[in-house]
Amino acid sequence: MIDRVRASAVVVATLATLAAATAHGGDGIYVAESFGAGAGTGSLHERVGGALHVRLGIGARLGSFAVEPWIAQDLQTHRDGGFRGLIGGQPADGSADLEMKGLDARYAHPIDRHIDVYVRGGPLFVNANGALRGYHGAGVGGAAGAALTGRVRALGFLWTPLFFLDRGPLVTGALYLDAGYDATWLRRAGAPRIDAGVAHVSIGFALGTGF
Repeated sequence: MIDRVRASAVVVATLATLAAATAHGGDGIYVAESFGAGAGTGSLHERVGGALHVRLGIGARLGSFAVEPWIAQDLQTHRDGGFRGLIGGQPADGSADLEMKGLDARYAHPIDRHIDVYVRGGPLFVNANGALRGYHGAGVGGAAGAALTGRVRALGFLWTPLFFLDRGPLVTGALYLDAGYDATWLRRAGAPRIDAGVAHVSIGFALGTGF
C-alpha cells in the first residue's frame, strides 16, 4: 500500500505540473485520495462490518462547483492469503469487500481564505466479492467535508525537500476531512436482495490547479 500511495503522489504531481501553467483562481483540475473507516449498515453490517475505506477521485472545478468521477473500495483488514494478512488476498471467511465507482457533483463554499466546506453526491455502481460474491447493483452516495487549502511546490511531491525551495510551479494542495454514506441496492440471481449501505469517515489529500 505504501508503494501505491507513493506512485499516486508521483502521478498527481505530474498532472498538476502539466496543468499549472493554465491555472487561475480556484478553477482547475485535481486528483484526490482518501483513507478512512467504513461501517456496513443494515444487511451489510455482518458481512462488511468495519472496513478500510479507500477512495480516489479526479475532478474539474469551475467556480464553486466541481464534477468528480471516482472509484472506492471498502476492504476487510483481515484477509486470507494477503501480505501480513492485510494487502492482497481475499476477505476472511464470512466477510466481503465492496468495489464502487461513481460520479459526484460537488459544491464548495469558502469560510476563510484557506478553508472551504463542501457537500458532494451522485450515483454509483457497486460489485461485491468474498461472502457476497456475485452481488452487484447501483446506489447513491453523499458526503460533506472541510478542506484546508494552500499553494505548494509541485516538485515537493517527487522529493520532500523540494517543498522548501523557491523552484518549480506552484499548485493547489489540500488536506480534507470527509464524512458520508453510500446507499446501495444489491442483487444476485436466486439470492435475497440487499438494500443497505456503508457509512464512512476519511482523511484525504488533493493536488491540482483547484479543489
